[in-house]
Amino acid sequence: MEEKGTIILEYIIVFFILIVLCSLLISITFTEFQMADETQNRKEARIISNQISEIINNVNINQNGYSTTYTLPDKINKESYVVKINKTGVYINSHYQLTRSNIIPKNTLKNNNYILTPGNTYEFKNINQTIVITQK
Repeated sequence: MEEKGTIILEYIIVFFILIVLCSLLISITFTEFQMADETQNRKEARIISNQISEIINNVNINQNGYSTTYTLPDKINKESYVVKINKTGVYINSHYQLTRSNIIPKNTLKNNNYILTPGNTYEFKNINQTIVITQK
């Protein structure tokens, strides 16, 4: 009779250990999926910041009067975002995460800071080697 009690106790201990291991596996898997989602969110923001940075650099390299327009998407992964451009680069704050793309250091922006809003079209224009960004 004592052996049956010992066997049952061993099964109970093994059962609880299996439950703990399964819980840990589920938690780790969930964390990995969250990290994959965050990476996707950063990827879309990074693509947009790189595109804007490339436009600014191209406008700067070209002659006086050269201009390009760019339309910002309404949302990044179904959430709002903010684009800020200054002399150090293009910044996008999306999903509480910040992405940054560099611009050529000699770029001269007419204003020190530009804030671009989603869904609008902007013109990037070279006026006497100064880059002017205006909403269309």
